[in-house]
Amino acid sequence: MRPIKSAINLGARAALLSVAAFSLNFQPAQAAATLIESWENTLDGWTVSGGGVGSSSFSSAQGVTAGSFSLDLTYASNPNYGTPMSSAYSSSLTSTLANNPQVSLDVYTPPASFGYYLQIQLWVNNADMGYFQDGAYLGTTIGSETTITFPDLPAAQVAILAASSNPTQIGFQIGGGGAGDVFLDNLRVQQIPEPATLALLGLGALGFLGLRGRR
Repeated sequence: MRPIKSAINLGARAALLSVAAFSLNFQPAQAAATLIESWENTLDGWTVSGGGVGSSSFSSAQGVTAGSFSLDLTYASNPNYGTPMSSAYSSSLTSTLANNPQVSLDVYTPPASFGYYLQIQLWVNNADMGYFQDGAYLGTTIGSETTITFPDLPAAQVAILAASSNPTQIGFQIGGGGAGDVFLDNLRVQQIPEPATLALLGLGALGFLGLRGRR
């Protein structure tokens, strides 16, 4: 019976090694997302002014990627890299960004608009952290839908937000080369699944194999 038992043991060890390898090397295929704003025919406390923007409205036909409407910013001349829009201060934004530091925004620009280039930058403002510009301006693809994923907020800023009891405000700076309309929708944070559980499972499997080896 020893050869059969040895074969069973080898099979069990192989299975545990597979579990350990998968668990320790697991990477989520795609992070889940939490919606911050989709501008459903309302500004929801956002302020739209300055930065060269002439007017704002809502569209149910262009740039809609979440809900039924997108926010339409109309520029009579080129965006001047100012701040055309900002959110209301919110305590929920503080905790949201502290736990999910990656922000994404869907942007649609019609063909031949903005002198064929438009750029957007995210900023964050909190009394404890101060005003923080999140990386460089990121470009859109004129004539199509672009998902802009801004750089992750640095660990130092995330730590400040995590300890803060003050509300947070976010907004955008926009610059481009000419007149046009830009449609914004589906402002969201990416929730990064916590891999700790799978990592512990993998370490547990390796520990069990080590224990059996010593025996």
